[in-house]
Amino acid sequence: MAIKYTDNSNNAATSLADLISKSIAPSSDWTAMSGADHFVQFYESDSHLVNSVAEWLTHGLKNGETCIIAATHWHIDAIERAARAFGANIDSAWNNGLYIPFGAQETLAKFMVNGMPDEELFREAVGNTVRAAAKRGRVRAFGEMVTVLVAEGKPEAALKLEELWNDLRGQLSFSLFCAYPIAGVATSGRDNFMTDVCLGHTRVIPTESYTSLTTADERLRAVAFLQQRGRQLEAEIADLERRISSRQDLAADYA
Repeated sequence: MAIKYTDNSNNAATSLADLISKSIAPSSDWTAMSGADHFVQFYESDSHLVNSVAEWLTHGLKNGETCIIAATHWHIDAIERAARAFGANIDSAWNNGLYIPFGAQETLAKFMVNGMPDEELFREAVGNTVRAAAKRGRVRAFGEMVTVLVAEGKPEAALKLEELWNDLRGQLSFSLFCAYPIAGVATSGRDNFMTDVCLGHTRVIPTESYTSLTTADERLRAVAFLQQRGRQLEAEIADLERRISSRQDLAADYA
């Protein structure tokens, strides 16, 4: 007999199987996003990012959308090769203004001032291109400039850039795909950086270690493991802090 869960707020009864498959352990990828979402994908390997963006690009071009990419030159080349393998006509899209690639570093140089993004310069360097594309139809954009900033040790600048993108989305209708290597997030050096990145996006896609899991049970196991690992790390940090405090007290006694 199926176990029932009762939500006392509305007296609705839902089977445990439904909860697991639909909400507790969801699967997520860019295909589930709407045309106005600002989503972020965390990734572990470059190959996973390249394939994800190439599929996203191919899907957009086949739907007649203008696709704007601001990425490193290495990633742009790899994404284009993969998109061609998926059947995208990159050359035709570029000639018709439906595919617009930007070098991430060169674009950043146009609007960074004293280590932070300048709002007016961002509008000129990026916003005007998105605005012109939006006049022709649906637009999707992929941005890797935040990743470059984090790699340069500028997490605050990356968060500011996310804000500028969100401001632009408040003026224009387009979807925005951001990506961060999970290792870079972990070593950003800024407290609560992961939390703030997630809060700046409408949707979050976990790394491939999670998204590659095919069943709700596998995803629940992964969540449980991460919860346990988080608690373990908290305990280890607390123990380390106690040891440091104890040594400082001992040193003070001998001073």
